[in-house]
This record gives sequence, C-alpha cells and structure tokens, in this order.
Amino acid sequence: MKGTVQSKTTKKGVEYLYIYLNYKDPITGKRKQKVIATGLTAKGNKRKAEAMVNDMVEKYKYLEAPRTVSTVDNHISLCDFLDHWLAGKKMELRQSTYEGYACRIHSIKSYFEKENPELISLRPRDFNEYFKYALEYGKINQKNHKRETLSVRTVRNYRNILHVAYNEAIIDGIIDKNPLDTVVIHGKKNREYSEEFAFLTEEEISDCLHFIKEYYPRLTGIAFMGAYYGLRRSEILGLEWSAIDWNKGTIAIQHTVVRVTTITAEDATKTLAGARVLNLFDTARSCLLQIKQQQECNKAFYGKEYANHKGYVFTWEDGRPYDPNYISHLFTKAMKEYGRPEITLHKLRHTCCSLLINKGWDLKKLQYWLGHSDASTTLNIYSHFNRKRLNESQNDLNSISAAVSDIF
Repeated sequence: MKGTVQSKTTKKGVEYLYIYLNYKDPITGKRKQKVIATGLTAKGNKRKAEAMVNDMVEKYKYLEAPRTVSTVDNHISLCDFLDHWLAGKKMELRQSTYEGYACRIHSIKSYFEKENPELISLRPRDFNEYFKYALEYGKINQKNHKRETLSVRTVRNYRNILHVAYNEAIIDGIIDKNPLDTVVIHGKKNREYSEEFAFLTEEEISDCLHFIKEYYPRLTGIAFMGAYYGLRRSEILGLEWSAIDWNKGTIAIQHTVVRVTTITAEDATKTLAGARVLNLFDTARSCLLQIKQQQECNKAFYGKEYANHKGYVFTWEDGRPYDPNYISHLFTKAMKEYGRPEITLHKLRHTCCSLLINKGWDLKKLQYWLGHSDASTTLNIYSHFNRKRLNESQNDLNSISAAVSDIF
C-alpha cells in the first residue's frame, strides 16, 4: 500500500489536502484507491499532511489483508459479539467516535450481561422490552446513583448500534434475519429535537466577559474565542500558536482536542467545512498576545517541567492541556453565578452568529465563519434569531402605524 498527498478544490473555492491510498484488493486482485480527508487547507500544510501518510497506511493496512471466513462461534453471546463487532470497527473510526460507541455498548451490555443470552436466541420482543426499560430507567444519576429516563433519541441510537451489529452477524452467517428490523422506538421524531438557542446581546456579552475576567480569569480568552469567533470547544482547546499568522493577520482552525473517555488531539476538525482561515481582528490580537506573554512567563518559571510541547494557546500554568469537560463545567458554574445559567460554552456560538447577523453578514459568510458543513444549520440559528428579533419589534410597528391611529 502506498499513500500520496493531493489537493482538491471544493465548490466554495477552498483548496484542501487529501491522502490517496493505493492498494491491491485481496479478493479481485485489482488496484483500488481510498481517499481520506485531512481537514487541512492546502496552503502551508503539505508537510503536515505528508506526516500523516504513514499513520493512514498503518490504519488501513487491513484493506490488503487476505479475507478469511469468520471464526465467530454460532453460539456466541450478545455481549461477546458486541465486543467482537466493536473491535473490528476500531481501525475505521476516530478515537473519540470509537469511545462513544464503547460507552453505548457498555450501557447495552449492562442490561443483558446478567442473563448473558446467545446472540441467536434474542427475538424482537426481547429488544422491545429492553428499549422500554431504557426509556424508563436507562440512565444512572451520577450524584444520587438512582436510575432515570433516557431520551428517545439516545435509545434510538442504541437500537441503531444493535441493528448494525446484527447485520454483521448475518454477513458472518450466524443468523438469517435481523430481529431489529421490526422494532420501532416510539416517540418524537429525531428532526423534532431542536437545539434550544440562547443569545447574548452585544452589551450583555461585554458585561459577561468583564465578569469572567474578574472572577474566572482562566476562562477569559476561551469565552472570547467562543463569543466572537464562534469556535467549538474542541477548536478552542485545539488552537495552536503555529495556526496564528501574526503578519498576515489570520487564524487557521485545523486542530481539535476532544474527550469521551480519554483526551484526544486530532489534526482535523469536526467536519471538512470546520477547517477554515479566519481574520485576526485587533481585539483578538490583543487577547492572544496577552495570553502568549503570560505563557512565556509560565514557561520561564517551570523550566524543564513546562509541558506545552505542542504549543497550545489554552493550557494550565505548567503547560498541561485542559480537560475539555473541566472547561465546560467551569464555564457552566461561571454562568450560574453570572445569572444566565442557560448559556453554555457551545451556545456562545449562537451569540457569535447573532452579533454578526446584526452587523449585516449574509448566510454564506456566516456558514464559513462558524464552520458549518450544512447551510441549514446556519439557517436554523439565523431564522431563530430573526424570529426572536421580530417578536421584540412591537414598538417599531407602533411607531410606524402612529400616523393612522386617528382613524380608529
């Protein structure tokens, strides 16, 4: 298997780097090609993309491996088969995605492991009973350790995992029919789950950041990047000094730090559209220079013990990267004290969008700035904010219609 780096230009005119893997199909003997998006823009990132090639070759070397007949025992238990299925997926998935699957499978197994039924013995009614149980008692409260309800959407996610796993069991020749085909999770449709939007005005976000600066200073720069750049948590914590071009006045968003069960750094954004180059405006420059100056002092103080080897912008004083969950919890605590508990770190993206709408930004410009792969996501926030603004425009209509008030 060989890998090369090539560039492609999207419909939006942005040039990205891709890794092309050329390999020989072990069944047909023909040459095939697998294309992998790096999430990196072409300009100035070719060496970084080339450094990823060997890892991708190692990750996908199974594509050239001889295909063997499955040796899974026909009487394997459901729990063991789920572990087997997940192990087979590990090479295909990002670390964070894999850990998300592992957490869900752990939850599914906690229900079935006591009886430990065979995969082939379970019927649709068995899964129907499990899903009813999960909807009522599927979640354990971490504070009081009591069981609570799971959302319909989460239970549907469990059902999808089981359905895909059983499809593989059909391929392996263990079963002939998928028992999940006829099982339906009743409740709201997934599209009816709309995100609850929350916005801060230009004056409110200024007041909020001054509050954070005084009482939660380590969050100041993080909140600033969320409110004015609309960055995701993973993008803020993954921001590196090397991504900032002080001369050109740009910030390249191309690296993320995420956590499911472990903290994972990735040279890619959530989506391909998430990789973007944004303007380094004056206030942002001042904010980042202040952080950089403080980091230089910390580096001199800790000396050889300083741990920020990757050059992250936001770290502990000794250079260790932040745990993403810690930052979210600390921000939630700060907002409760500020008096706006509905504002989360992620919802600062909504505030950023609303501020830019007020400045007259069009939909496509907003989509690029926020890194949305689908314009409908941007439009959803856009329309929600405009409805909110429309409902607050009652006085405008009173003023406009005042000239004809005498006829009534």
